[in-house]
Amino acid sequence: MKQVKISVIVPAYNARATITDCLGALEDQSLRDECEIIVVDSSTDDTAAVVAEMFPEVRLFTFPERRFPSSARNFAVSQARGEIIAFTDADCVVAPGWLGEIIGAHRSDLPVIGGAIDNGSPESYIGWVYYFCEFNQWMPRARRGLVGEIPTCCLSLKRAAFDRYGPFLDGTYCSDTAFHWNLRRDGYQPLFVPTMKVSHQYRGSLKSFLRHEWFHGKCFGRVRTSELGLTRRQRALFAARTLYLPLLQFYLTASRVARRSSYLREFVLSSPLVFLGILAWSYGELSGYLSHTERRA
Repeated sequence: MKQVKISVIVPAYNARATITDCLGALEDQSLRDECEIIVVDSSTDDTAAVVAEMFPEVRLFTFPERRFPSSARNFAVSQARGEIIAFTDADCVVAPGWLGEIIGAHRSDLPVIGGAIDNGSPESYIGWVYYFCEFNQWMPRARRGLVGEIPTCCLSLKRAAFDRYGPFLDGTYCSDTAFHWNLRRDGYQPLFVPTMKVSHQYRGSLKSFLRHEWFHGKCFGRVRTSELGLTRRQRALFAARTLYLPLLQFYLTASRVARRSSYLREFVLSSPLVFLGILAWSYGELSGYLSHTERRA
């Protein structure tokens, strides 16, 4: 099989409703000939059948049991042939020129480069709520520069960076956060390039959104505890911090939206449920610290 410049990795789970938009946008890229697309699917719907029928050029791997995105990405990297590894998700649509932005940015020596995330479900009220809770730090009008971390739905890295700072943690969310912690220990930060953009589609309900935020927060608490080796006292301090975390996070989110003049009206209208989502995350994070303590007791 021929060598390619870039390997694009897409984990998929029950993604039939969004996978065609995702892969269609990747197939339409002007530099498509320089990349391979790898989909790792562990769905219970017919996502794999849709991919196989509509996108025969995609390298498709299927698993009978559900795999967390981190596990799917690790497997895909082991199969990838590109000099650059790029990640997006099955519910994301990459912008035209996305591959070119990645290849151009990686002419620098920086090991990890990512981009902006826009709301791909502007007609959905819950879509805006999800967007502001999950992606307010990476809105398209943010400035180019070094940042603390960038989500794996719009992330790229040189293969040597994955070999050094990976693999991603299996069986949990927030594996990308832990990856960036490893990166920063070596004195690096990812470069944020706002023109390297994807749009995220959210089609879930309010109930599924709140459940996701709670579980995401719980994973964060557990990952922070294990990866940073928190003592019992440090866990107690972080647990206490979750009491005022919702107000702090809501203030930071509102400040980012106002500072960038992006979607201010949409934020004001969705702000009650945005705050509810931050509460769910905070309660989940608290649960993560407490559940770790219980396991070690």
